Amino acid sequence: MHDYSLRGHPRERLIFYIAAATFSLMPLITTLKGWLGVGLAITAFAVFSGLFAFFDRVLWRTTLVRNLFRLPDLNGNWKCAGSQIDDDGNVTNEWTADVTITQTWSRISVALQTVTSRSRSGPASIECDEGHGYRLLYNYQNDPLPGEQQLTPHRGTCDLIIDDGCTAADGVYFNDHNRKSFGRMKLTKQIKETE
Repeated sequence: MHDYSLRGHPRERLIFYIAAATFSLMPLITTLKGWLGVGLAITAFAVFSGLFAFFDRVLWRTTLVRNLFRLPDLNGNWKCAGSQIDDDGNVTNEWTADVTITQTWSRISVALQTVTSRSRSGPASIECDEGHGYRLLYNYQNDPLPGEQQLTPHRGTCDLIIDDGCTAADGVYFNDHNRKSFGRMKLTKQIKETE
């Protein structure tokens, strides 16, 4: 996983709030240590790290926090239907893929697997796209699977508009000079059925 930017999101302010909570908790922790007779030193850094990890992995995914800060939760498995397009707008190739998005508040990874290649995301950004949902923009490195001689490793960029419910996305991709192709992608999140 790698860092990603959240455009229009007060990430620095939230880190400040976590730091403020840390310093507010330190006197309480010191008092509790005295009452319990614990001789272990608990530093502000340890408390901050624990609070940050809790927010980064758990708290940000709650409905309240996501709605308050307009944060999308893109975690999960997605099905992708893609089409490669030529310069005249004609579809030259259709393909399907499985996409796995792994996300915390501070990090993200987008992994795409087709029958011929796999790609991993690099630098990424997410922004709230008012009236449309969210926009996920990321670079990727694509590598052919062993034995695929018609494909070459290449880099590209993907721009997806994700609905408010984070269940579907439409977008475009384009590749560098090693592949010279572009096209459209449609993603649908695979929802686990509960029994």
